[in-house]
Amino acid sequence: MNAAFAWALQRRISLILVVCVLAVSPVKAAERLVFSTFEGSSLSTVGGLVLKRAYSKLGIEVEIYETSGSRSLVLASTGHVDGEVIRIRDVEDRFPSLLRVPTPTVLLEGMVFVQERKLKTVTLENLPQKHVGYLVGAVHAEIFTEGFSNVWTAPDEGELFRLLASGKLDAVISDRIDGGLMIAKLKLSGIVPFGPPFQIEPLYHYLHIRHRALLPRIEAVLAEMRDSGEAEEIVRRALANGT
Repeated sequence: MNAAFAWALQRRISLILVVCVLAVSPVKAAERLVFSTFEGSSLSTVGGLVLKRAYSKLGIEVEIYETSGSRSLVLASTGHVDGEVIRIRDVEDRFPSLLRVPTPTVLLEGMVFVQERKLKTVTLENLPQKHVGYLVGAVHAEIFTEGFSNVWTAPDEGELFRLLASGKLDAVISDRIDGGLMIAKLKLSGIVPFGPPFQIEPLYHYLHIRHRALLPRIEAVLAEMRDSGEAEEIVRRALANGT
């Protein structure tokens, strides 16, 4: 075997080994992933906290990129980022390049918020006739308030809760995380949930298909965090701290 042939063979073997390593573990080369999500969503922020903790157990750093909801899906599905922080269940049907991690990251718990002093005067029977507000684009709130006679929508949830605190609204339709964090952020007192959640919707983490080998690993971590209560503890601390 002459020297030139031996050098070429060694170079080819080295290239094959590099390709094999990258194919088996695409994340290890970078140990850093970027996930896109809704801009200005407290629910997404908390979901990001859960994911950062989960991926840290695998030695992977996570960066969250906030943008519009539609652009976030485009970036994730085309592989410009590594996946989505949280989305509803049917996303994989519309975007086959995104793989859903089976264990929910967080829950969307649709809730009605009222002034505590009005708990005795607001009822499920008269709520449709009350002054009710919700965030523009909140689909769960749109569905819940179908048939209501006096609905106010706003692009800023803070505005809605300030109107509720001033008595100009009788109720705000939100969710446990977004509503709870907004109340804490605005330092409002006397605003409480009206009964249990009217809807509970699991929200899932999605990975771009190039990270298919990572899916069972992060699924195992998220399932363990759910079963141990660690994921719920992250949510609880976020609500308590107004994160």
